[in-house]
Amino acid sequence: MKEVTTASLPRFGRTPLDRFPRFKTRLALRLQDQVLGVIDRLPDGSFRSRAFRYGLRHLIGGVLWSVKLEVNNACDLSCRMCYADKGAETLPLPAIKRLLDDIRGAGTRIEILGGEPLLRADLVDIILYAKMEARVPNTVLYTNARYADRTRARELHRAGLDIAIVNLISCDAEEHDAFVGMKGAWRQTTNGIGQLIDAGVEVYTFTAVHSLNIDRVKEIYSFVKEGLGAHALFYQYIPQRRNDPLIPDKTRWAEVKRWILCEMNPQHARFFRNFCTLSGSSCSGGYFVFTVKVDGSVTPCPFISDIPLGNINENSIWEIMRGRFAVEEFVEFQSLPPECRTCTYAEICNGGCKAGNMVLFGSYAHKDHRCLGPWEEPLLEDAVCDRLPCFF
Repeated sequence: MKEVTTASLPRFGRTPLDRFPRFKTRLALRLQDQVLGVIDRLPDGSFRSRAFRYGLRHLIGGVLWSVKLEVNNACDLSCRMCYADKGAETLPLPAIKRLLDDIRGAGTRIEILGGEPLLRADLVDIILYAKMEARVPNTVLYTNARYADRTRARELHRAGLDIAIVNLISCDAEEHDAFVGMKGAWRQTTNGIGQLIDAGVEVYTFTAVHSLNIDRVKEIYSFVKEGLGAHALFYQYIPQRRNDPLIPDKTRWAEVKRWILCEMNPQHARFFRNFCTLSGSSCSGGYFVFTVKVDGSVTPCPFISDIPLGNINENSIWEIMRGRFAVEEFVEFQSLPPECRTCTYAEICNGGCKAGNMVLFGSYAHKDHRCLGPWEEPLLEDAVCDRLPCFF
């Protein structure tokens, strides 16, 4: 591997506090509400606002806001959008506890993924350890909820599960079942959502917006809110292969994205805008969020397996965070794509979501395939959600 020079780093790369990743994470997460409050109070586009964000970006940089933890890779569904390699592997409980011990008291949240995590018998033990021993402020479970019966849902709630995010393809049972490859899955999932809500767990549905459901987004939102009594989350579809037929038209995606952010959830739209203008990127992968794969390897994002930053079986998560900019592939991933250099939104977008770029273009050095830019007009902070091709 060739040496990574300071000149080749992304402009929001190493910072003076990178030597102390745990300290700066703990400090930043304790002060995040106050910092975001200052950003909200400063006039948009003002010198003071830009100077405040620039100073924080270059002094503190990324912090470990969340760890996405893949506890297994077993799943009995065959979702057409699935990015995971299914198998029978599990991340050993001792390794999980070491990670949780590392982040104890730092304010970092844990998001539990699979496979299907509910297929893991000791899932309750993991959540209980995270809440009681590691003092994790938020534990989040990504699941299809098919195994969340009354008993399991109550066990999860008693263990301290804060949020369940449930994969929902459609408000139509037949469409959902066909997409996940199992008849009756929609009924099991919606029943599981009801059990989790009844147990006291806050439930969000999670719908990746692709070509087959993009025209039903508003209908799905209404069904989730009124029919299930849950919250609806939507996300951009991550392509799984070249010429992927599930990729929606990017102009239509821009219209739907605007409705999701600006009309359905303006509060999150403002948070996303503030995050991008503060961090200098619309991607949090490897910057604020790390993913631990089922073999213990750490990558920037659940959708990316070919940029290993380290392994929790060999190093602490803080050592991995401290050394991430010594990984050439990560620097390329986080660097501004050449085609974005003339765009006025480059300083807050940084190329958008690049998770699907390797399968689409064979390289991460390419802008988000959903982008309608580059943009030439002056940067307007009120237009961030329109101009940026993705969100989280």
